[in-house]
Amino acid sequence: MSGAQVVGLGLCTPIGTSTQMTLASLRAGLVRFTRTEVLDDVGEPVRASRLSLLGDSLSRTERMAALAQQALAGVRPLLDSLSPRRVPLYLGLPEAGLGARMEQEALVEALLAESEGRLEVVQVYEAGRAAFFEALASAQQDLHSGRAGAVALVGAVDSLADSASLEALVGARLHLGRRNPDGRIPGEAAGFVALARPGALKSLKLEASGVLLGTALAVETRPFAQGRPSQAEGLTEALRALREAPAASARRVDSVVACQPGDSFWATEFSRAYLRNASLMPEPLRVLVAGEGLGDAGAGAGPVMLAVALHRARWRHPSARRALVYGSADGGRIGACVVEMIRNAKEEA
Repeated sequence: MSGAQVVGLGLCTPIGTSTQMTLASLRAGLVRFTRTEVLDDVGEPVRASRLSLLGDSLSRTERMAALAQQALAGVRPLLDSLSPRRVPLYLGLPEAGLGARMEQEALVEALLAESEGRLEVVQVYEAGRAAFFEALASAQQDLHSGRAGAVALVGAVDSLADSASLEALVGARLHLGRRNPDGRIPGEAAGFVALARPGALKSLKLEASGVLLGTALAVETRPFAQGRPSQAEGLTEALRALREAPAASARRVDSVVACQPGDSFWATEFSRAYLRNASLMPEPLRVLVAGEGLGDAGAGAGPVMLAVALHRARWRHPSARRALVYGSADGGRIGACVVEMIRNAKEEA
């Protein structure tokens, strides 16, 4: 295996303030969908997936900062174990035009302060559900070229659960409600994935939980934001690239993990792309959708669903080691990857 190795995970979601809590809650089917203080156009409270530890009055930036700082705690021991050299951070953020305004500079400052100088932001990717995959692709390239050193941190954070974002979603008629049964439940999440360059594990005394076998990016020409039916050309292109990736060895994946909310638009988009890339897909088809447990976590869904992909085999599917994870943004940017779980020596015993 020559792909980048996953050596650390840190998550924070409404169903768990750590990686272990989040994964256990998702495994158990727990949700935190709650009625909020924001009313829709028929006077009903808008439902959202919110971290209850955060006050309802916090802004979108404040919620994102708190989520990201808590998620960062999950990989902090790994950062502290490395050399004094700062670790490069590739950060995925919301796409423009969806939800309240986000203060990027304040968010980045909060993250750097939490890391106490251990991180260096290389680039920020404002691409919503595709942002994590864009960051992942850049980090892998830099690890391969040596520009990123031996370890890189890839993260993403988003919140659509603040009052201003909820009001914006109501105005756009995107929320799930009596007049919109095909709407979405706004959510929030943050996560960080530590990647190591192949061959660096032994010298750094790190253990990998997974390996990335391919990453692909694309753009949908008829995205959700345009209000027209998708032809799934962008997702088809991304899946085709993964199907043809040398590291994937033309093998089927064992499961599919989607960063999408529950709107029917996304199910139709995937169905069309699936039919054009059937040789990549599992039989029978298994798809786990982020919206079922997290609501629409936007950019934050990427690292969470990658963690789910790596741990599903440890739950109920011991043979399901290889997964396709993808995210499609409202604005049309698309990202996807194939990841394979690595069992450690303790699990194999």
